[in-house]
Amino acid sequence: MHLHWVFRFAPTGAGRVPALRRLAQAWFGAFLRLARAIGTRVVWTAHNTLPHEPVFHDDKAARRTLVEATDLVVAHSAASLNDLRRIGAEPRRAVIIPHGPPLPDVDASALRSPGAGGGRLNLLFLGKVLEYKGVEDLIAAMTLLPASRAPHLSVVGHCPDAELRERLERLAADVPDRVSLRLEFVSDDEVTEAMNAADVVVLPFRRITTSGSAMLALQHGRPVVLPDMPAIAHVPADCSVRFDTTVEGLAATLDDLSRWPADRLARAGAAAADYAGRGTWSDAAELTMSALHDLERSPAR
Repeated sequence: MHLHWVFRFAPTGAGRVPALRRLAQAWFGAFLRLARAIGTRVVWTAHNTLPHEPVFHDDKAARRTLVEATDLVVAHSAASLNDLRRIGAEPRRAVIIPHGPPLPDVDASALRSPGAGGGRLNLLFLGKVLEYKGVEDLIAAMTLLPASRAPHLSVVGHCPDAELRERLERLAADVPDRVSLRLEFVSDDEVTEAMNAADVVVLPFRRITTSGSAMLALQHGRPVVLPDMPAIAHVPADCSVRFDTTVEGLAATLDDLSRWPADRLARAGAAAADYAGRGTWSDAAELTMSALHDLERSPAR
């Protein structure tokens, strides 16, 4: 049995009735114990150390229960395994398998080079807009930039949280010349169009285990601005810029980027596409199957 996400173990209404989260956690533990009792091997791909939104009454304890019941944990980086250890969830067997490209058919060489055409720097945040992704911090940083060279930011992606949407719209209304919002789902073709129009993709996560959004940007040949966090330390310096996780630090980083000449942006974009092109889903599939075969040949607990 190969698990990826656990949120479907929580019944509808668990967010409004706390007791349902306790019930869901008990059911989750019982489900895993049953799997072990009938001899089912359990594999978990750890996309996130903890769920982005609460699922159970105690998500850390639920993660420890999951890892204890799991024969193999698949992580996307060593930092992910370290994060699990920090919450007391030590896998007995683990393998690191990097993320494949989010859109396999994208050809970065067919897109506009970052910085081409000169003029104002175009920044992009793209992805599902959730509180932990720090879009509020990004807009706040935009307000701190000097008017003489302030870049333009486009925020593109579905925002399911009505209160967050309202806050973002209110923040963006204060700097309409610097920030535009498109808080809706976009198709794969529209993703590529948005990337083509951007020079740099900014992903100011407040917490993160792995990022498909970062890989998506790199795949399109776009350098990325990322928080200085261990989980994404593997992204090379020649196609990324780090900030210290504060709004002020992010503003200073964006101000510095606004001074980059076009050739420097183009080099960073080429490095991004080169890095993203090194891993494929075929590679990920082969590594996954190899890990599963190794597990199958090992003695059962």
